[in-house]
Amino acid sequence: MSTTTARVGLDIGGTATRIALVADTDVVDAVTISTPASHTTAVTELRTAIGSLLQRAARPITGIGVGASGPVDRDGVIRNEDTLLALTGIDLPSELGGAFGVPVVVDNDAVTAALAEYRVGAGIGAAAMLLLTLGTGVGVAVVRNGAILRGGDGLHAEAGHITVPNGPAPCYCGRATCLEQTASRSGLQRRARTVTGVSDLQALQRSATTDAAARRVLEDYGTRVGEGIIELATQYRPDRVVLGGSAATLLPDFADAMQQTVSAMTSAPVPEITGTALDDLGGAIGAALLIGPEGQS
Repeated sequence: MSTTTARVGLDIGGTATRIALVADTDVVDAVTISTPASHTTAVTELRTAIGSLLQRAARPITGIGVGASGPVDRDGVIRNEDTLLALTGIDLPSELGGAFGVPVVVDNDAVTAALAEYRVGAGIGAAAMLLLTLGTGVGVAVVRNGAILRGGDGLHAEAGHITVPNGPAPCYCGRATCLEQTASRSGLQRRARTVTGVSDLQALQRSATTDAAARRVLEDYGTRVGEGIIELATQYRPDRVVLGGSAATLLPDFADAMQQTVSAMTSAPVPEITGTALDDLGGAIGAALLIGPEGQS
């Protein structure tokens, strides 16, 4: 067994959960599983996946960090009945901490992704970095002077639910025109299915090279993401915006429309906009960074 210690980071999304073993900021090993769908087996599924990863690596760990689609309360318990019902109400710090004998910290998945990008990814050197994760929903986090910007209660704000124009459908948050409905991967897929009959992102990307309707779907999506960036930049005034999540893999296809929209902003300085430098593992790396004095929040 290696004597070099590591930390485990989990990035629990609406459909997939990525688990990484991280030494310092380097990924030693990683695995992706389907996010548990049953409340009764959710903890067992996570324990089994973590255990298999640790068995392969054969090295001690100092803790487990978890990033999850929020809200996440003060005790690290997920309170998301809309997109993480199977894990809602489960005391993961106690369940996983008891199973592996290490401290467990749970935070919002946008927070963990932002920590990773700011420290070792596309946000290095930014004075104020805004991260948007474009996945099943829309996650938002701001890192300013090295620290996550939080509310007065110490929790992370659910800024993915700000009101934006031209929302296609009411959101579960209660708003009729919500950023999560316009800028999420799920929203893009719904629009693509309606207009082109195709919801797979790679298929949509291929179609856009010859199909004007598919191109318009992506251009419209870029406009919607841009409108969200304007609203958030007006509030937080970042000098850099980093886009992550599965829909960000299509950034080259919607970047022009997004940039054109944001460039018209007069309410705040126009920020630099870039894609993630850490691909799918950024959230898991950031979750691992929650562990220890240099990362725990």
